[in-house]
Amino acid sequence: MKASALRSLLSGYSSAELDQLLAATRSRRFPAGTWLCREGDPGSSCFFIATGAVEVVKYLDGEEHVLATLQPGTLVGQTALVEGAFRSASVRSVSATTALEIRRRAFQRLVQQASPLAQHFQEQIAVAGIRRLRAAADQLALVLARAVRPSAKRTATVDRLALAFIQAGTGEWDIPLGPSAGPLPSVRKRVC
Repeated sequence: MKASALRSLLSGYSSAELDQLLAATRSRRFPAGTWLCREGDPGSSCFFIATGAVEVVKYLDGEEHVLATLQPGTLVGQTALVEGAFRSASVRSVSATTALEIRRRAFQRLVQQASPLAQHFQEQIAVAGIRRLRAAADQLALVLARAVRPSAKRTATVDRLALAFIQAGTGEWDIPLGPSAGPLPSVRKRVC
């Protein structure tokens, strides 16, 4: 992959930063339906989606729930850059996808070098963390409101799904790196 291919996705980055990003990453191609990472696995890298699209997936009571569909220009799995935590959700390619894999060690080297690229990533991780906490707080408010006036069996299922969304939302899954982040993703349900 060339820096020119990333320019439209990362318009706020200099040519030197794009070159540095390409030098610090490995370009990987994923056919449609391929897992980039799985929930529960140790996290040692994250992925910048360059082409295609991926879904963030969480399983609850044997049912698959798609928490978000992420487009080119998005960083996913970024918690692995700052801590070696286990994956809080799975990520699967929706279509043929090219992603730049950023290993934790490579990111740590950039931080130690006081790289402007590392600073950009750290800022985006902080912004994404704030967004996830806000989304989780909104979901928690819905769960608590239903707890005050419980109704039927469906509420329990919705509450478990909302709690799963909160868990994944406060974990690792969505950092738009472009100029605007856009709205928060919606949740779709799939039965395995």
